[in-house]
Amino acid sequence: MHSLFNSLRLKWFLATRALDYSADFVETLYKIYLNHNKIIHFRNGYPVYSLSTPALFSKPAAHFIARALYRTIQNKNLPNLMSFAINDVCNATCQHCSFFEGVDEQGREILTLPQAKKLIQDAQELGVSVVNIVGGEPLQREDLGDILNGVDKDLSTTVLFTNGWHLQDRAKELKQSHLDSIYVSLDSSDREKHDDFRQKQGLFERAIAGIEKAKRLGFSVGISTTMTPESYQAGELQNITRLAKEIGAHEVLVFDALPTGRYQNRMDLVDNPEWVEEMMRSVKRYNQNDKYPGIVFFAYFTSHRSVGCSCGTSYFYVSPYGDIMSCDFNHRKFGNILEEPLWKIWERLTTLPEFCQAKWGGCKVKSSEFLVKN
Repeated sequence: MHSLFNSLRLKWFLATRALDYSADFVETLYKIYLNHNKIIHFRNGYPVYSLSTPALFSKPAAHFIARALYRTIQNKNLPNLMSFAINDVCNATCQHCSFFEGVDEQGREILTLPQAKKLIQDAQELGVSVVNIVGGEPLQREDLGDILNGVDKDLSTTVLFTNGWHLQDRAKELKQSHLDSIYVSLDSSDREKHDDFRQKQGLFERAIAGIEKAKRLGFSVGISTTMTPESYQAGELQNITRLAKEIGAHEVLVFDALPTGRYQNRMDLVDNPEWVEEMMRSVKRYNQNDKYPGIVFFAYFTSHRSVGCSCGTSYFYVSPYGDIMSCDFNHRKFGNILEEPLWKIWERLTTLPEFCQAKWGGCKVKSSEFLVKN
């Protein structure tokens, strides 16, 4: 009788309290990961806290949680995020670009459509639940829609990073290919400064037009911006945030400039966390205000407050030629998918001492300790 009473009491407790507790759990989960817990968009009826994560209660979110469980059972690192550079061309010449750094890749062929689809399938089987499509400029690849159609949407959410030049023209095609989210790069709220920084006149106007078109079609839309110490001190982050609010963008993703690519000689970006910490503190009031978009930081994700640097523990990058690297910003190659299976390359990468654990001190690339060793 006592057991029956306790069982009934438990069911009543779950019926009356579980919903509130689930909401508390979700808010705490996102607060830790993103440094805010506000819903920024409802996409196809599902709540979105960040473009960088699957929509809550969606099938890709279930895949993410299931893989996290198996990661624990197997006591083995599994990737949940992949960035795939689908081409090696771009119509802009950005000052901070981490892709074009003077490395001679002439004569190499980018992955064909069948090879790209095979890569995505293998990545999803390995556990990837977020597929970032990057470049180059990915919208300059004609068969982008076919690549997106190769993603099993029950397993992964898809995110496009673009400079926005071709977005207005191709947005409808992207919608038909079931793309979920789009980050458009803007590095200044001033059109002339932005176009000068990227050495492409008219890019700002086309990017804004692309954002507006993508919003009308129902995409989750964000601004991706890179801050340098000097642009932050000039008030650019606040200006970008206000612009995002004005045009109705759902999120601002902030990268602090790293000593890689065309900035590889900027040693002032190494072991210099103070300005980044100040920058993250400066947006607290915006993240507490539902009238503003969510503001998230690469530096926060890679810090001890969130998941730490995930390169080689839960994340990898694929070059247009099939090279596997730990991330977009560290161009050390660990293998090529045209020469051996993805899972074998991942196993080699993720068991190396410098990659087998997430670095809680932040991004490895801006740490002198890591740079000296590599």
